[in-house]
Amino acid sequence: LEEKADMDKLEPRFLDHPTLALAQSREVIESMAAKTLESVMGVIEVRREYSKDGLKRVVDLESVIDRYEDKLGNYLFKLTTSDLDDEHSAEVSKDLKVLSDFERMSDHARNIAESIEEIHEKKIVFSNSALKELKTLEEAIREIVNLTIFSFANNSYDNALRVDPLEEVIDDICDTMKANHVERISRQECTLEHGFV
Repeated sequence: LEEKADMDKLEPRFLDHPTLALAQSREVIESMAAKTLESVMGVIEVRREYSKDGLKRVVDLESVIDRYEDKLGNYLFKLTTSDLDDEHSAEVSKDLKVLSDFERMSDHARNIAESIEEIHEKKIVFSNSALKELKTLEEAIREIVNLTIFSFANNSYDNALRVDPLEEVIDDICDTMKANHVERISRQECTLEHGFV
């Protein structure tokens, strides 16, 4: 019902009024962003405490977010056929990019959910040191996703500037985790299979 209510805001009659059409699409994108946040936070929770319902929710959210991207993308594309000034045109371009980014985030959440299902089915157990590293990574991901969506929702350039450095920290954490995993394999504390998932 919430999805339908959101999509009803994207009325074709607004397409002749770019400011109104962009305001309505912005509201729907914010709803999409909230669902993306729920998806990422949900998959982290499911990794920490396995639940079939939690996994299903992440998968379902990915489908919902795909529909948001399709409908919003089509709506914004139709808007581009109007005679837009430079400011409106730039806003449409930015919104189309944001849609793609939020959808990609939900795809990643779904992919992680599939890995969690594999871990559960194969009864894979991580070492304490691997779990500690994973929790550190998850906290950094929580922070960057919250910051990204907050920056978008509040149009906060200052907060947006903090995203890229945090992404570099996350890259470093991932590199360290990979190196530590290889070391644990050499000490026979982990297996290659643990690393794949």
